[in-house]
Amino acid sequence: MIGQQQRPGLAVASAALGAVGVVMGVSIWVTWALVRPTAGDVLPPPMTVVLTLVLGALWIVVLSAGVLAILFGFLGRATPGGLARAGMLFGTVAVLLALSGAIAFVVAASNWLAVRPG
Repeated sequence: MIGQQQRPGLAVASAALGAVGVVMGVSIWVTWALVRPTAGDVLPPPMTVVLTLVLGALWIVVLSAGVLAILFGFLGRATPGGLARAGMLFGTVAVLLALSGAIAFVVAASNWLAVRPG
């Protein structure tokens, strides 16, 4: 085997995982914007805390999908067409969404326990 073997399955998997990661990342950001606790609240309602913790945990899923999309796109890049390249692009966007979402989650969660003089 002299050249690289074509792997169309990896290119398709890369594009699918990347697209799923981006869609999940955007939908989590939209949900986060709708339910996030405001900074002035002393303690957010329990349902808001639970939903926010679930959204925070979903960033791990988005990050995993993005990393796998980049990996599969890199491995399947010898296939003709642009599926592998699109998968790597979508995977990169998903990773960026996941990292920025995780940072926003940590910043917001650290504000929940801050004691403000009243």
